[in-house]
Amino acid sequence: MLSIKTNLGSFVAHKKAFSGDFMNSRFANISVNMKLALGFGTVLFFTAVLALVGWTSLDKLIYRTDRIGDITRLSDNLTTLRIARLQYMLTDGDETAAQNMQGKLDVFKAQQQSLLVSFNNPVNLKPLRELADVTRDYEASLNSMRAAYQAGANVRNEMTANGTAAMQAVESLNNAVMQIDPSDPARFDLAQLANSARQDLVLVRYEVRGYTGNPNDKTETAAFQQLDSAISHLDRLKAAFGTANREQIAQFESALRNYRSSVDAFKATTQTAASVRKDLTTQGATIVKLGEELYGLQMQMGKEDTAHARSLQMGCVVLVMLLGILAAVVITRQITRPLRDTLAIVERIASGDLTHTEAVTRRDELGVLQQGIQRMGTTLRELISGIRDGVTQIASAAEELSAVTEQTSAGVNSQKVET
Repeated sequence: MLSIKTNLGSFVAHKKAFSGDFMNSRFANISVNMKLALGFGTVLFFTAVLALVGWTSLDKLIYRTDRIGDITRLSDNLTTLRIARLQYMLTDGDETAAQNMQGKLDVFKAQQQSLLVSFNNPVNLKPLRELADVTRDYEASLNSMRAAYQAGANVRNEMTANGTAAMQAVESLNNAVMQIDPSDPARFDLAQLANSARQDLVLVRYEVRGYTGNPNDKTETAAFQQLDSAISHLDRLKAAFGTANREQIAQFESALRNYRSSVDAFKATTQTAASVRKDLTTQGATIVKLGEELYGLQMQMGKEDTAHARSLQMGCVVLVMLLGILAAVVITRQITRPLRDTLAIVERIASGDLTHTEAVTRRDELGVLQQGIQRMGTTLRELISGIRDGVTQIASAAEELSAVTEQTSAGVNSQKVET
């Protein structure tokens, strides 16, 4: 088991060493021009990446700013719509003011619909859907208010017609009383009752005018009290006149009761309008709240985008610096180390050491230079070896010549002696 682990460990180590040597040899065989191009190209590539990150971050910030502008325009349109609504209310439902309010509502709805298209982040969808629902409710309330004001205008017309009819009836009754013989003792009492009915109607119309001009609890109470008082005097009026002038009294009673019905209808429309105004106020506040929520979301997303962009840019800067340093170190080592090796070979050759021969496997310019120097060293070594062999041969020949010379000299000397 131990041997298996040992063999496995040695295999992994050998594989890593082989991979590292293989990568180094592959990179070493690349030309110097290509090494420099790779180094500068890497730096330029990551510089372009950094520029792209900055551009993308800037685009996101511009997008977020545009969305904030959309929300601001929506708030401005809501403010304009609310002003138009107040103007419509101040004019008591004037049609020109109603058309202006409708135009502002259409602009607000168009802006609100554009937000649904522009805001594609899921975080924004919930408040946007709520905003769409509240906008529909707001439009329905505005339509209800317009209907209430139109109904109020119709009721005012009916009120005016009924008041005019009642006044004509009571004037006709007064004229009929004036036609009674002055010597008739009942003439004076009937004239007082007819005049009292006329005064009641005048007071009713006065109080009702005050109520319609300024609807509140006080004016409402005064108007209905005066109406009830005038209607309660009808029985006394009918009892006093009996069968005489029954038609005028019936017309007066009918007109007065119709007048009361018109005032009741005006009260109902006023209450409806007041209720709708409360709904509009609540809905407007909800729209403002949702707009502020959307604005806050965009501000928060803007901060997150800024932080993310800053982190991404810092990361890219650090990565570019590290890769630049790494590329500089690797390329420098790939160039300076073989130069040092080549310089060492040249110095050994210059010092006369021609015994070292190293295998050169690099195929770049520096490898070619080292191979050339190696061939030069080999050639010098072979040349010097040849010279040494020649010198040895010359020395041997000289020794042989010297021996021959000595032998010749000895022979000559021996001949001299013999002679």
